[in-house]
Amino acid sequence: MNSTNRGESLAFADLLRDWLRDAPWFAASVIVHALIALVLANMEWRVLESSEVFVCEITPREERVEPLRAEEDEKDKEREFDEAEPVYAEPLVNEFTDPPEPYEEEYSHDLPISPEPERIEGGFMICGQGDGRTGFALRRAEGAAVRGGGPPVERAVSAGLDWLARHQHPEGFWDCDGFDAQCGLGCAGQGQPLNDVGVTGLALLAFLGQGNTTSAGDYRKEVKRGVRFLCDVQDPHDGCLTPREGMHWMYNHALGALALTEAYGLSRWPPLKKPAQRAVEFVLESRIPGRAWRYNNGTIDPAEQNDLSVTGWMIMCLASARDCSLCDFSERSEARRAMAEALVYIDDMTDSATGRTGYKERGQGSSREAGDEEFWPFAETEAMTAVAMLGRVFAGHAMGDIESQQGALEAGAALLRKKLPRWDEEAGSIDYYYWYYGSYAMFQMAGNDWRTWKRAMEKSIVENQRRTGCMAGSWDPDKDPWGDNGGRVYSTALLTLCLEVFYRYELLVGARF
Repeated sequence: MNSTNRGESLAFADLLRDWLRDAPWFAASVIVHALIALVLANMEWRVLESSEVFVCEITPREERVEPLRAEEDEKDKEREFDEAEPVYAEPLVNEFTDPPEPYEEEYSHDLPISPEPERIEGGFMICGQGDGRTGFALRRAEGAAVRGGGPPVERAVSAGLDWLARHQHPEGFWDCDGFDAQCGLGCAGQGQPLNDVGVTGLALLAFLGQGNTTSAGDYRKEVKRGVRFLCDVQDPHDGCLTPREGMHWMYNHALGALALTEAYGLSRWPPLKKPAQRAVEFVLESRIPGRAWRYNNGTIDPAEQNDLSVTGWMIMCLASARDCSLCDFSERSEARRAMAEALVYIDDMTDSATGRTGYKERGQGSSREAGDEEFWPFAETEAMTAVAMLGRVFAGHAMGDIESQQGALEAGAALLRKKLPRWDEEAGSIDYYYWYYGSYAMFQMAGNDWRTWKRAMEKSIVENQRRTGCMAGSWDPDKDPWGDNGGRVYSTALLTLCLEVFYRYELLVGARF
């Protein structure tokens, strides 16, 4: 073998030896590639034949910046009334299903005699702020710290408002005789159909009293819908809020006007200003010249006497309008003259010897519908004396001479102390109207006058609130001499307002006497 063949044999031998050494790895590689080929052969490749081009677009998300609360409020004020459905709070029925516990007072019975007033500290808004006046404050309840009634009273207030919210008509008003249609559960206690505007005003005042406005509070939607109803039914020519039908339409206008005035005062919402002003103008125009007010503003009989009950509500309307800057109260203005003459009328109706104020005659006592005095005796109430007291407080404050009312106020308070709220159906002592005016009048007196009244008022009202079923949170109207006129809406709104006395108006008297 020559050298060339020998070299080639060696090279082939080396190659063969290397191949045999690597054969296991080669075989493994072949197997793996065969498996890959098999998988690829069974794949669906038609998708690659599509000519559609898929494009993925990425758009940067715009960061939303929440506007400031003040800016939202301003925008809300510029908008017209909205049509949003109200969002009702959950009924508080479950909380009231257990038998009521005896009312427990928050303080000792052995109270020292003290002339110091009970002031409730906390946030509140002054109507008329900015024009130098600091009276007639509409307190906005902003937490339990500013509420003076304690947990039992606050639970009763919440339950009363819940019942009212659940029975508001979709159009915004409270149907005096048809409120039960909103629950479908047959709530009893219907009133008179002509009093829808009046009970709507009372219900709105109850919501406002807890701090709800057209733009704030848990019940702001109910408030907005309610005031919209009053604006919609207002006579565009003279500002009257109610049809001139029946005997008591002046009550209805007064209550609606007071609700509009306070709603504007608390919210300063521009759409409410003109309707509130027109309602107050009608109050002034409906006064019997030289005197005060009566049921039908003298249109049926111009010589008809005034009465203190209607007059009391009208004084409240004018006092509210003055401090919410809704009427001119300058030295020679009609509003100031009306307030001064209302004070003269209250004096004329008050017996200086006893301190009692009459309904239409001096010292006469309170009013009753024919036959009702048998069930609710005159001797069990001092309603007109209480109306006169509160009228003296707000009219005297508006005139800048509240000190001149001191003697009459103290005489009236002495009478009210003798007839404290007392839930006694057999004696006929239940009088929601009296308890409302008495609570606000005695709160102004402060000191032991107020403490004595407060204990009796809270016990009578809180313990007798309905606690079960759909009527939970309401009060029965048939226990009261005027319940058949206003029905369950009237009784619930009025007694809820009684329990809100702690933070609804500023204390104007107690610190002075």
